[in-house]
Amino acid sequence: MESNPRGTGAVAAGRVYEEFEPKMEWDRELGVDTLRVLLPGFEKEQIKVQVSSSRVLRISGERQLSDNRWSCFLKEIPPSSNYNHKEISARYGKGILYVKHPKLIVPDDAELQENEQPPVESSTLDGKPPLEKAQQPTKMDKDKAAKGLVSGAQKLNIENYRKDFSGLVMDMTRPRKLVNLVLFILSVVVLGMYARKAISWSFKKSEN
Repeated sequence: MESNPRGTGAVAAGRVYEEFEPKMEWDRELGVDTLRVLLPGFEKEQIKVQVSSSRVLRISGERQLSDNRWSCFLKEIPPSSNYNHKEISARYGKGILYVKHPKLIVPDDAELQENEQPPVESSTLDGKPPLEKAQQPTKMDKDKAAKGLVSGAQKLNIENYRKDFSGLVMDMTRPRKLVNLVLFILSVVVLGMYARKAISWSFKKSEN
């Protein structure tokens, strides 16, 4: 556009220009961002989209309102290193200008989902505070506890076995002591009888 006066009521070549401020919105997608410029009443031929040598996106336009009254606008968007400025394209339809900005660096789906998800505090993930969650036993803790119980049961079985074995040994040694006692008593009795007979035989021999 050769002439683009700034300011409402500016006059150029017998024309009175009224500055128009279009509404702009961004649609963010994975591989491309689209700038939507709302230009009601404008025709496609009345709009210009240019990328300057300094990579500034310039959108301008003008249309006639009456005999010497014209509506005009000019929007300049500074460059972004994330876009491929050589691939910027535009289309216009039903009063909306769509300017697509292809991205040079496309984020992964996981990164995009992570950026879209709001941060959640750890204390509200399952309705329990972090301290209570930390105290919950893990699978490893449960395995260790199970091993500890098994070891305790094994130790208890060993102690019971030792007690049973000791009792069995005591039971086995008791008859031996009793037999020894009986043998001792019998030995004393036999010796007593032998001594008695020996004394009796000596007494009879002395009488003869």
